[in-house]
Amino acid sequence: MPDFRDVDPRELRVPPSRRYGADPFKLARQMSLFADKTVGMPTPWVYEGKDGVLMLYNGVTRATRIAKLAPGALIRIEIQQFPAWVGEVP
Repeated sequence: MPDFRDVDPRELRVPPSRRYGADPFKLARQMSLFADKTVGMPTPWVYEGKDGVLMLYNGVTRATRIAKLAPGALIRIEIQQFPAWVGEVP
């Protein structure tokens, strides 16, 4: 059964494949279309490592948009367990 939590998107880590963060063109498009709204936004998927660190798997651009336009706002995330220490991932 999935675990859902409300978290500040600034506390989430990006995966190694997205080391440079959200795609700037996609982020600009989402900012112009949705601004800081979270209503109707699909839930980002997040892995929780053994160390409790949360790493985004799906939804990097959405989380970045909310973090930039609504600092301190909470978003609902869906958490999957990850069998490793996420804090060791660069």
